[in-house]
Amino acid sequence: MSELILHHYLTSPISEKIRVIFGLKNISWRSVEIPNLPPKPDVIPLSGGYRRTPIMQIGADIFCDSQRILSEIERQQPSPSMNMGLIQMINHWSDQLFHPIVAVAVASSSDVFPKEFLEDRTRLFLGDYANIESVKARIPNFTAQIRAQFSWAETAIKDNSGFLLGKEATIADASLFALTWFIRRRWKIGAEFMEEFPNICLWEQSIKDIGHGTSTDMTSQEALDVAQNSETTFKSKSDINDKQGIAVGDRVSIVFDGNTGEKTVEGAVHTMDKNSIGLLHTNERVGTVCVHFPRVGYRIERI
Repeated sequence: MSELILHHYLTSPISEKIRVIFGLKNISWRSVEIPNLPPKPDVIPLSGGYRRTPIMQIGADIFCDSQRILSEIERQQPSPSMNMGLIQMINHWSDQLFHPIVAVAVASSSDVFPKEFLEDRTRLFLGDYANIESVKARIPNFTAQIRAQFSWAETAIKDNSGFLLGKEATIADASLFALTWFIRRRWKIGAEFMEEFPNICLWEQSIKDIGHGTSTDMTSQEALDVAQNSETTFKSKSDINDKQGIAVGDRVSIVFDGNTGEKTVEGAVHTMDKNSIGLLHTNERVGTVCVHFPRVGYRIERI
């Protein structure tokens, strides 16, 4: 297998999720630090326009969104007795819960964020609201929703003797940890909020102790060169039962399904199944790569 490369930045909570998964599986990986704001000139050639963080690269295969990243990590290094169906459900739940958590963080600290950062994150995560003041008015409701759902995790950790799904940490724990990690760093009252959940607080230290595997720095140009000198390892594959009638060779666009202002990624379908889709994308800096997405949470259309 080619080297596993993570394009990330240190304060990205979803990147922290993936870094913890590397620790769980004791993975050696290459670390490419990228900007936290567009433009991302050494990312876009790889991703075809996808701008969220992180992305994972293995040769000429580029994996976008934590759903797709964690499923590929598990395919490459499977865990014994891993209930991936349940884990993906928990991961999707954590991704959905991330949005009100970000809303509280951005709205409550809007006066201290740099202007460019605030404008970017407001459009990316708060596009459904008219302005930052309308989000501030909803902070109590957002916080109540988050508190209720954290109570589920608090009960699960207590009932399962230390972790979400049992006595040992799984990828599901990494998904939840990304949320608590972010809350403590970005919420003004994050530490105070977490005090209500003593089992989660104890659990957090257990997750921190896992570490991040073994990383070695890599430059963005080196990562681009890896893609340029590689080919996708995925064979061409259609899903004969695809409900959109999409097949290999069709040109499609794909974008996060929300009011976020993100640009579509376009390419020819190379591989797909009920859970994922991979598009061939060509750029002079990387040659032809296969950009992989999950189906859940994304809008796919023929072009």
